[in-house]
Amino acid sequence: MPRLYLTPSELTELPLGLSPQVASITSQLGAGVLDKMLFRASQRCDRFCQKRLQAPGTTTLSQSASAGATSVSLASTLTFDDLAEQAVILNPGGGNQETVLIQPGGVTVSSYTSPYPGTLQLSSGLQYSHSSGEAAQGVYMEVSEAGSSSSSDPYTESLQTQAMQLALAHLPPARTALTRVVFTKAYPIIKFYNIEHAFSFTNEYNPVDMTIESIVPAEGWVRFNVGYVILREGLMRMTYTGGYEVIPDDIKTATSLYLADQLTQYVNPFGVTSQTMGKRSQSWNTATAKKSALALEAEDILRSYKRFI
Repeated sequence: MPRLYLTPSELTELPLGLSPQVASITSQLGAGVLDKMLFRASQRCDRFCQKRLQAPGTTTLSQSASAGATSVSLASTLTFDDLAEQAVILNPGGGNQETVLIQPGGVTVSSYTSPYPGTLQLSSGLQYSHSSGEAAQGVYMEVSEAGSSSSSDPYTESLQTQAMQLALAHLPPARTALTRVVFTKAYPIIKFYNIEHAFSFTNEYNPVDMTIESIVPAEGWVRFNVGYVILREGLMRMTYTGGYEVIPDDIKTATSLYLADQLTQYVNPFGVTSQTMGKRSQSWNTATAKKSALALEAEDILRSYKRFI
């Protein structure tokens, strides 16, 4: 759960945090409750944008881990969530460097006080032992089906590698579409660590030449070099970092609006739209039965961060 786009201290700098009513509510919350609410508000930003907005972070191991261990303890779990296609590089650049996939739902926060320490449950055992204090770099390890390029793509007729020729031999006679462009799910792209491809008739991944023709970080796609074509319907596995290392101010504002949407459940848990008390009558701005005006305003801010194809 720890993807935090607005910290409790940053909240106090926004109009919402300066509101006496909000200050009164948050003062009654237990330890760590406001942090959890901000985590949930941050997740709503991701869900609307259909991507992880925040880039994976770097932390350290808080305890040693032996070879074969299926979990590691971290000084901070920030930027690690419970979703799939997430991995961690342990001791990058060291002799015992290794990349391990994180089990979906495998992030456990031991304390909801910054820097939010906890553990990661791994999908497989460690190959090497690691010492407390070693670096741990979060990355994405995404798997997607290799799509086909247009039949008018002049590179479809590019020279094929020997592996490609063997793969074609397993297919019925047909005009073969090839893959040259692949999209990442998180962007802007920061750094690629590895790109691999598996043909449709095997689950064995092979490294792809990293001297790719072009990377468009802001739009989140890469184009492979001429002559290095990839057969469609196979699998692409990309290990990389992407997203915002510094959260833009408008995303923080959207997060505060989602938080305000949660806080309305404290003051108006039954969704009352109007109230009359003697000579005094009050009504509240509502949008639809499914989304509040606050949520719609947050979505309007986040719309520019959502990919439309």
